[in-house]
Amino acid sequence: MGAPPVSSTKRGRRAQEVGMASAFEEMIEVAKRVGIVVRHARLGGAGGGIASVKGRRQLFIDLDAEPADQLERTAAAMARVSEIDGMFVRPDVREMIERYRARG
Repeated sequence: MGAPPVSSTKRGRRAQEVGMASAFEEMIEVAKRVGIVVRHARLGGAGGGIASVKGRRQLFIDLDAEPADQLERTAAAMARVSEIDGMFVRPDVREMIERYRARG
């Protein structure tokens, strides 16, 4: 006997989660490429973003936040990083960052 079939809804949700994780990883790599220190910390679920600490930009990822919230907060933070304009960023990730940039 094999495993029960996976519904298309579950497959779609899983594909979305994988895409979201991949986009998040790409944003972290982009931040590192422009010299931003990435830190993971427990911030209560409502934190995260870029701050300057001792003259160095640091991107804080809130470990208490849901993955979708981590992605959104990281995209919003990266929207304020002008150095990414002239570098290659995966198109889906750039689109997400640009949506936050447009919001101001």
